[in-house]
Amino acid sequence: MIAHYSFPRLKVGGVTFTARHSLLALGLAGIAYLVSNKRKHQAVFKTASLMCKIERKEDSIKLIWPDEGGYYRVFRGRELIYCGSEPKMADRDLTPGTIYTYTIDSLNEKEQALNRMKIQTSTTAENKKEDNILLDLVFTTIVAKGQTSLEWEPIKGIKEYTIYRNGVDIGKVSGCSFNDRSISEDQEYTYTIKAKRPLPRSEQESYAVKSLVASIVGAVKKGSSQAKAAIEEITNTKKIGPVKQLLQSVENDVDGKRKRNWQLRYSTFLPEEWLKNPNLASKVPYFKGDNRGFDPESSRFRTRVDVYIHEKEREAEIEFSKAVGKSEAYNHDGDFLEEGVASDEGVIVKRVLSNHEKTTIQLTHSVGNPIIISPAVDYKVIGTFYRNGEINIAGYHDQAPHHEVYLKEADDQNWEPLHLAENKGLEMMAHPTANHLWRYSTFTQ
Repeated sequence: MIAHYSFPRLKVGGVTFTARHSLLALGLAGIAYLVSNKRKHQAVFKTASLMCKIERKEDSIKLIWPDEGGYYRVFRGRELIYCGSEPKMADRDLTPGTIYTYTIDSLNEKEQALNRMKIQTSTTAENKKEDNILLDLVFTTIVAKGQTSLEWEPIKGIKEYTIYRNGVDIGKVSGCSFNDRSISEDQEYTYTIKAKRPLPRSEQESYAVKSLVASIVGAVKKGSSQAKAAIEEITNTKKIGPVKQLLQSVENDVDGKRKRNWQLRYSTFLPEEWLKNPNLASKVPYFKGDNRGFDPESSRFRTRVDVYIHEKEREAEIEFSKAVGKSEAYNHDGDFLEEGVASDEGVIVKRVLSNHEKTTIQLTHSVGNPIIISPAVDYKVIGTFYRNGEINIAGYHDQAPHHEVYLKEADDQNWEPLHLAENKGLEMMAHPTANHLWRYSTFTQ
C-alpha cells in the first residue's frame, strides 16, 4: 500500500541529546504554567448579530430579535414553538451539542408574514473534544432577505480568518463574524473559513510537550521548517442553500422528513508518479506514487474507505468498506525491488448514535507502510447526519499525503467535495507535527 516513508528517529547524542534535555526543562516549566491556566468550559456562549442576539447553553437556546411592533411566531424545524408579541423566546430541554434550525416570522394583523428570518445554530457541548476543536465549535448562520450572516465561536490562537465564497477569496476578518449582502437569492453559496495557528500550548498539558517536540522535529528534518511542523491548518466550510428557498414558508417544506441513503468516501493518495525516500539510510530509495489529482472515482489510492448510512424509521443501518493500495519499492536505476499491501486493521468505523433526530458515525484510520518502518497515515472523522437532511462532519488528519473526502446520496451520480487537502511534506506524518483540522456542514433545509 502506502508510500509512507521512514524518517530519521531521534537518538540520544549530538543535537538530539541537547534538544531532548531542553525539552525536559521547558516541558516541566510549561506544564506547571498550564496547570494554573487551563481553559475553563464556558457554560454559556453568546453572539450579537445585527439580525438576532443568541444565547446558548447545553440544553437551551434563547433568541432576541429586532422589535418591529407586531406579532411573531417561531418554528423549530417544522414545529411551531412560540406565538406572541414579545421579540424574544427561549427554547429549552434541548440536546447538548446539537444543531437546531429556527424560522422567525413577523406577522401583520391578518397573520401574514411581512418579514422572515431563518437561523441555524447549536447548543453547547457537554464535553468538548480536545483533539478536534471544530467538532463542537458553535457556528451560527442567519439568512434574511438579501443577506447572509455567519458567526462562530472564537478559536484560541487565531487573530485573523480568510473567507472564501464558492472558492474565491473575498477578504479577511479579525473578528468571528462575516455578513454578506452581495448575494443572489436564487444561488447556492459555499463559504470556507481558513486560518492557521501554532499548536495550542494552553489547551491541555500534553500539547506543551507536543508543541516543543514538533519544533525539534521541524528543525532537524531536511526540507522541513520548525514553523511548518508546529502550525495547525484549520478549514471550516458551510454550504448554504438559496436564500429564496430557505425563506419559504415552513408549511411548504415537503423535503424535511425524507429518508436518505448517504455514501461518504475518504481516500488518501500520493499525486506524484515517483517519490524519493527521504531516509537516505534506507535500502529502499524510491516508491511508486499514484500519479493523479483529486478525483473521487480514481482507482489509484493509498487507502479508501466508504461509509453507507441507510436511514430507517427509527435508527439507521451503517455499512462500510475499506481498501488498501499496493506499495511498490524501486532502486536508483528504477528496477523493481518489492511490493506489499499494508494491513487495514487500523481502519475502524462505528456507529456512535442513531435515533429519530440524527445519526452519528466515527471513522478512525491508521495505516502504515508494509515495506519499511515509518509513520502511519492517521486521521479521524466524526459525522452527524440529521433527519432533516443537514450534515455536520468534522475531522483531523496528518498534513500528508493528499486527503480527499466526498459525499453523495446513493442515487446521485455526482460527488460533493467536502474536504480536499494537499500533501505538505511526508515528514508531516510524524506524530509530534501539527494536524489539519476541518469541518463541513450544511444549511440547506
